[in-house]
Amino acid sequence: MVGLFSEQDAHHGRAVDILKNEMESGSSLFVTNLVLQETATVLAHRVGMDAVRLFYEKLPKLQWKIMRVDEKTEDLSWSILIKQTKKGCSFVDCANLAVIELNKFTGILSFDKFDPKDIRLD
Repeated sequence: MVGLFSEQDAHHGRAVDILKNEMESGSSLFVTNLVLQETATVLAHRVGMDAVRLFYEKLPKLQWKIMRVDEKTEDLSWSILIKQTKKGCSFVDCANLAVIELNKFTGILSFDKFDPKDIRLD
């Protein structure tokens, strides 16, 4: 998501194109509150607070459905995280997989270096 709001990001052009295509196709896009918080933090560190303010201002216009991580999702996220063996696994990535699992979503839009197939769910 950082790529949407940082022109300096390597994924900026592709992120804008993907979002445009998804919105034009009528796709329902979901995002967790954790991803929003992580995005604001990364923007603050990499770009600055003006980018955070722009991000916050533009959020309602994107019409994403914000999913707040509840206790059940957080518990599953922790369960997924502690099963990982690779260094550097992200709690937020595990939370995204927990949301996918619990809601039977079919995929994820991400430029993160993690591959959902590499995350152990069992």
